[in-house]
Amino acid sequence: MLQVFLWCSVISIILYLTSNTFRYYAKYGVYLLVLTIISTITVLWILFTCRPKSSENFRFAIWSLHKLKYLYGWEFETHGKEYLMNDKPLVVLVNHQSGLDLLGLMELWDWRYHCTAVGKRSLMYMGVFGLACYLCDGVFLDRHDHAKAVQQMNAVVDQIHSKKLKVFVFPEGTRNRNGSMLAFKKGAFHIAVQSQVPIVPVVFSSYKSIYSKEKKIFKSGKITITCLPPVSTAGRTKDDIPELMNSIRNSMVETYNRTSSSVGKTE
Repeated sequence: MLQVFLWCSVISIILYLTSNTFRYYAKYGVYLLVLTIISTITVLWILFTCRPKSSENFRFAIWSLHKLKYLYGWEFETHGKEYLMNDKPLVVLVNHQSGLDLLGLMELWDWRYHCTAVGKRSLMYMGVFGLACYLCDGVFLDRHDHAKAVQQMNAVVDQIHSKKLKVFVFPEGTRNRNGSMLAFKKGAFHIAVQSQVPIVPVVFSSYKSIYSKEKKIFKSGKITITCLPPVSTAGRTKDDIPELMNSIRNSMVETYNRTSSSVGKTE
């Protein structure tokens, strides 16, 4: 038995050193394993303290995921973080490239403030990870039921001022691995306009040089995170949403292109 274990270990080390594909799946597998462990500990802690639906429950997850970047050799250079370091309600828009975006979000997420994230409803059924997000006051929108999605967004609007929430949203609605950004969905803008709270656009530079699912690349490197100045929604109505959405997306695409120039020009 020991001999089999040693042979498997030697083969795994050789494959890790020589195969990009094996190395990619090994690293991503570790990421999923760590997420599961963190989620399990978070759920157990919430049950022990009897404090469900509190954003403060994210504290352990924030600390743990923040350390994970050192394992992968990912360095984050963050600009404009001061726009988020206050107790004011905000809607924070972030471009979405991978499930690994969580590592970058931990650079911005501060347990001292009430932060939550909006995700698709299917995430709630992703085992212990979905349960942990739900118990930490995550928001899940049902994109296949418009009436229910509107009801869920209205619930966020009702709480955003009373809890001074910072609501993190991926406005593209899904991961974009092809560079630049997909068209934005209106949900986050409806929340911001109805709440009359500022929007802070946040741009992660391209992962292409250090991470690619298609090319099976997963290596160390630097990512630039740029928090743009808050965009006021005071006095705006739902009729202003298309222009607001277009303007913010243009500024985020420009920032993405500028900060990602080292890995080639995009859109």
